[in-house]
Order: sequence, then C-alpha cells, then structure tokens
Amino acid sequence: MSPTTRTLRPGRARLAGLLMIPAALLVLSGCAAPAPTEGAPGQQSESAPADESLAPGENEVITIGLKFMPETITVPVGTTVTWRNGETIGHTITSGAWGDVNESTGLRGSQTADGLFDHALAPKGQEGDTFTFTFDEAGEYPYFCQPHLTMNAMVIVEG
Repeated sequence: MSPTTRTLRPGRARLAGLLMIPAALLVLSGCAAPAPTEGAPGQQSESAPADESLAPGENEVITIGLKFMPETITVPVGTTVTWRNGETIGHTITSGAWGDVNESTGLRGSQTADGLFDHALAPKGQEGDTFTFTFDEAGEYPYFCQPHLTMNAMVIVEG
C-alpha cells in the first residue's frame, strides 16, 4: 500500500455511512414545493398546508419551507398585500428582478433590488413578522428574499 492510501477500519466505515443517512434525509424532507392549483385573482395559487395557521388569507403571502406561498398572487390596483413569516428564521421581502433560476435546484442565479420595498421579516411570532405594501399601479412586481436563493415570487396587479 502506498503511503498516501488510507483505509477505514470496518467500524469507521459503518459510522461514516450512518452519518450520511441523516444528511440525506434532511435533503429529501420538506424541500418539495406544493402542487399548483388554479384560483381566482387574489386567492392562493398553491395548495394550502395542513396547518391552517400557515394558510395564506386573502391578499396574503406566507413564507414557509423557504418559499413564498403563493409564489404568484394576482390582485386589483389599490390592494394592500400582507406578507407573514411562517418560519422561525428571518426573511426579506425585497422588490426587484431575479432570474437564471436553476430548474433542478430552484436556486436563482441573479437578483437586482429596485428599491420599491425592502423589508426584513422577523421570525414567526416575533414583533415585525409581517409587512404590508399597497400596489397603486398595474404591472408585474417581482420580489425575492435576499439570503434565501429559492425564494422568488411575483405580485401581478391588474387595472
């Protein structure tokens, strides 16, 4: 055997394999996005979670599972949209363009804040865990969470 070759003793090899199982389960658990459903303007466009406290109300978006739910919300001009943090970690609601989303991972490759709104949401249950914004002009308003590259969404405002 060469001096650079290492072998694991049987007990260590088994331990290394066992340590990989929790990591694999973590990667596989809770990472799937809810299946899309059709809905009227202002209603959620994804299936609601089993925990009703995490279901978005009318004109509301909730952060859950490192996603915005719904990812796209359609509202009439003059509507106030509320974002609520459904997680125990902080997020941002940052307006601006995002793109280059990797289809297999869901990670965005680019983001450019436009300054319309940029709010840090406190973790669920803490003061500051909601944010509201009134959309006074028709258009498409993309937004994202700055630190979490899977959190990309859109508000569509109809005239």
